[in-house]
Amino acid sequence: MFGVLRAAIRAFAVGVAVGVLFAPRPGAETRKMVSERLASALNQLLEIAALPPIQAERAHTNGQAEPRATKRTRAAGTDARTS
Repeated sequence: MFGVLRAAIRAFAVGVAVGVLFAPRPGAETRKMVSERLASALNQLLEIAALPPIQAERAHTNGQAEPRATKRTRAAGTDARTS
């Protein structure tokens, strides 16, 4: 199974390389476009990596503060489900 996956990844990489080499635009323009896209992807990756870590005690709530307990203001016996 891993052999098939490796072959698929290789075929994809070769296809991308051939597509870039035989693109219908000048080489300088292609290099500029690839450079801009790589810089953009790198900036996005760095932004994602720069997120502050979630503290261990807040991990079970996905980093959010725990909800506060609400006060019960109803008098006992007024709920329709309990009568």
